[in-house]
Amino acid sequence: MPRKKKPVIEYRHYSLPINFPVLLLSGERWRISDIKSEHLHFHNHLEIGICHSDSGSMEIKGETVPFKAGDVTFLPRYLPHTTYSSPNEASLWSYLFFSPEDLFQQTFKSAYSSFEPNLWRVQGKHCILNKEQYPKIYSLATSVVEELKQQNPYYQESAYGLLLSLYIELIRIHSTNEMLAEQETEQGLKGDFVISPALEYITTF
Repeated sequence: MPRKKKPVIEYRHYSLPINFPVLLLSGERWRISDIKSEHLHFHNHLEIGICHSDSGSMEIKGETVPFKAGDVTFLPRYLPHTTYSSPNEASLWSYLFFSPEDLFQQTFKSAYSSFEPNLWRVQGKHCILNKEQYPKIYSLATSVVEELKQQNPYYQESAYGLLLSLYIELIRIHSTNEMLAEQETEQGLKGDFVISPALEYITTF
């Protein structure tokens, strides 16, 4: 039997602006094809995506997770993924890239080093947040995009405050999901331990 091919994973490097280290990718260029890429990819910065139209799926850590218009995606750096639209659709996106430890280090000082989720604990299904369940996330994310597009006076200060609020909300959601995952793991272990006395009895014979 031929061995299953390992997926090819591409590294995509984005350079951030020096004066305000947040990169916005937006506009008609960022329509996603309905043809699924054969390769996964990852970035050197945190990626926050906003789906403006249509629907599709993302592959994250081996999970296939659906998305639709109004969803916000939260992908820590170095997390392999790929995005493709539903058949005959071309979903429109805006993307924000930044590194929390660089952007927020003056605000959090020594605390910022632990201010990023553990990649190995992130579940793909928790990387996509829908507008109905998380309206605050959607409002903050779209507000950041508008500030960076319009560039009105003090837009960087405004965008910084909005991004900080957005990131804190995302971390809160991640922390809650992580606690629930730990509880599920503990319950699973307790279930396994129920048969321990029986196993001990069998080994005595």
